Amino acid sequence: MEFSFSKEPGIVLIKHLSSLIPSGANMYVYFATEGTRLYRADYKNSDLSVKEILDDEDIGTAIDIRKAKKNPYNWELNPEKLKAATSSGQKSIQFSISNEDDHLVLSMRFASMYDKENDVVFIVFRPDLGIFGIEAGRISLNTDNKTLIANILYKSGVSVLNQAQEDLKAFRAFTQKTKSAIDSVKVYKEKLKQLSDEHHKNTVVLAQNFISGLSVRYGKSFVFTDECIESLKHFSSDLPRLQVIVENAAVYAYNLNSDTSGQLITIEEEYLEFIDSDLNTQGTESISKRKQVNADETMRTEIFLNKLENAVKRALANKEKPIGNNVAVYMEPAVTSAALTLYLKKYSETVNEILDSDYTKFPQSRKHFKPLQNVIVSSKLRASTG
Repeated sequence: MEFSFSKEPGIVLIKHLSSLIPSGANMYVYFATEGTRLYRADYKNSDLSVKEILDDEDIGTAIDIRKAKKNPYNWELNPEKLKAATSSGQKSIQFSISNEDDHLVLSMRFASMYDKENDVVFIVFRPDLGIFGIEAGRISLNTDNKTLIANILYKSGVSVLNQAQEDLKAFRAFTQKTKSAIDSVKVYKEKLKQLSDEHHKNTVVLAQNFISGLSVRYGKSFVFTDECIESLKHFSSDLPRLQVIVENAAVYAYNLNSDTSGQLITIEEEYLEFIDSDLNTQGTESISKRKQVNADETMRTEIFLNKLENAVKRALANKEKPIGNNVAVYMEPAVTSAALTLYLKKYSETVNEILDSDYTKFPQSRKHFKPLQNVIVSSKLRASTG
């Protein structure tokens, strides 16, 4: 979309004036733009062309034409008549009753917004009023008609230029206010981000302090994964609640790895059990994040079930009973039997949703692995095992 006030005044003028004369008229305008570059626009046969004036002689002509004069409009000789008069050596070619029929070019001068000179419009008329659609009697352009036409067109031109300038000022003021508002929002967002980052850092430090005592108690070193640390970014509840969440996650991680001899216990993101009131997201943003969390949990659980299915198959292929201890060894990476059971119980709802979505998935695990059968809803188990 292009606003009228975004165009140069000379273009605004010639387009406006051409719209006032139904049958059209040949027009041209000399005007300046920002940086005092000079242009000529021609309107002929309803076609507009604009060209910058670069030739030295043409620039001189344009400068002379644009000089400010007392009268805002004049009726001048037809260009052909003017050329003949000057070539014949006539010294006076002023308007008079005797040569009124030859003065068919209306020139109108409008103060330029870029310099102290005028933007000048020329409109070439026919000797009668037919150009305005007046056919009866082919009324001629007499002095009274010319005065009336010039006055109406000039005042209309002044009006449309003034309106364009007012609109431009209002638009610039609006864009400036909008830019200021956007800049303020950017500053606010940056400060909010800084506060959020600082809050996140403090939350992580506190969380690490809370599990430090457990490290001494269990003789293990508890560490958070990067994903776990990232998930603490939106925590907004109180400190006792944070302590409960991270310590429960640490104990859960310890139980999963109770059969291992390693000193390092990793706390995964999934071990942190948040409720809605623990997070500072609200409305649609909260819903969106919750959907994303659910989608991620489903994907991770399905990956786990795929690994479990492969482990059960490997146990069966090696003539081993598909019990917890045997299957756990064939997991990639290997885990404890307790870890398999705890994971399936923790994500039993998601496990059932995945299994319910396609009864053909994970057939060996469904049929042979008892810990999985224990978390499957009984009706679904019957449907999947026959």
